[in-house]
Amino acid sequence: MAKAVTEMRADFQHLRRWRRSVEQAQSYTFKAMITVIVTGFVGAVWLGIKVMLGK
Repeated sequence: MAKAVTEMRADFQHLRRWRRSVEQAQSYTFKAMITVIVTGFVGAVWLGIKVMLGK
């Protein structure tokens, strides 16, 4: 019985580590998406300014 409890505890600890790593990956993905969007917007604005000044 004690071995089953120990194994169950280890399983829950593994699941907790897995959940935390998935949450961290989601956080990094969200930050990367925001960075790409902002960079694209700033690039478009910069290109528009270059075109306006070039005329």
